[in-house]
Amino acid sequence: MDDRDRLSRKRDRLARMLNVASILYSRGNTEQGVAATEIAALTNVNVRTVYRDLKALEDELGIPVFVAERGHYGIERKAFLPPLQLSLPEAITLFLAARLIARWSDESDQAVIGAFVKLADLLPQPIARHVAATMVVVAEARSDEQFSRGFATVARAWAEGRVLEIEYSPSSGAPRTTRIRPYLLEPYGAGRSIYLIGWDEPAGAMRTYKVERIGQATITADRYEIPEEFNPDQWLANSWGIWSSDTTPPQEIVLRFSADVATRVRETVWHRSQELSDLADGGVELRVRVAGLVEIRPWILSWGSSVEVVSPPELRREVAERVRGAAALYT
Repeated sequence: MDDRDRLSRKRDRLARMLNVASILYSRGNTEQGVAATEIAALTNVNVRTVYRDLKALEDELGIPVFVAERGHYGIERKAFLPPLQLSLPEAITLFLAARLIARWSDESDQAVIGAFVKLADLLPQPIARHVAATMVVVAEARSDEQFSRGFATVARAWAEGRVLEIEYSPSSGAPRTTRIRPYLLEPYGAGRSIYLIGWDEPAGAMRTYKVERIGQATITADRYEIPEEFNPDQWLANSWGIWSSDTTPPQEIVLRFSADVATRVRETVWHRSQELSDLADGGVELRVRVAGLVEIRPWILSWGSSVEVVSPPELRREVAERVRGAAALYT
């Protein structure tokens, strides 16, 4: 069997499981449940396949299926969100969230799939079908068991207010063990990553950890409380991505964009501190104040010859060196 056939079968299997979950939710919510034969007829498969799908719903997606009576099955509705009355714009917003996850996620995450399976039943058709199809795309991504386990442990420690012991492998240097009080989990779209922000007890300071680099993670019995003065938006106010001005001094950056991209620059709010000024040649000048230079540099380079770094001087030199290095590859 080639890769195309394997992906096709995987896609069909998940789509069928989502359909089974929807049937259980809508029809199997009474004490009598819904017959496996009825599920088989509705999904156009044999009863043996239905039994396998029911087991997979529990084992792989964590959906609580119960046996109502012989050959009849139901689903625990209390494990789902209560019914919501969504407006069409609200439903579309959930659909767009699913699309963003599918586009930016490079890993198959059963928590994400399970969450949107449940949300799909709250959405009007055909939006629900599109959400289900989007989750098929997420399921086709590679699976990272270490990340899934680490994320689940970190999320639980954060939710329960418990100190977390982690083994962390930084991008450079030796792995180390530390104790963290989780204050926030923050996604970073550009890096397709999730970061843990919290108080590092041994360091006695705030630290940021990439969840993908967390190895062994253990929830301790020690409890903590997030300080009332901690405000996530204030903490990340000067962040271009995930770095905070509390740990990295902010700098003012001035960029000049050429006329060919000026409209695109003007129509987007790139940062809450931004100031735009029109230039005589039709271009636009952008000023932002961000924590450090590292995170914004790849974004600047992505504009190619359509942008010039005016200040600070060190960033201008760094970008110039990168551009010269790239040009050398093509000479």
